Amino acid sequence: MTTVAFEQLGRIPAEAEAELLQDIDSAFAEDDGAAVNKHLAAGRSIYFREPQTPAGHVLRKHPDGSLQLVRFDADGTEHVVSEPAAA
Repeated sequence: MTTVAFEQLGRIPAEAEAELLQDIDSAFAEDDGAAVNKHLAAGRSIYFREPQTPAGHVLRKHPDGSLQLVRFDADGTEHVVSEPAAA
């Protein structure tokens, strides 16, 4: 599996990026949701995207099932954009 330091994302060669994205796709294909369920059961929110999620945004799902559409500034500041209906 390809390993890239978070700080290097966006600055790696195209070949390394393609390999990383393939590794991510493979991991998602094998995912059974156990880690997500463990985080939620422990009272922690998760972040994810759906095909219809606007560019530059992610969804945050809370343990109670509520969702928020959020975006992050370059400095990491999180902004709640809207609160879609619970899943």
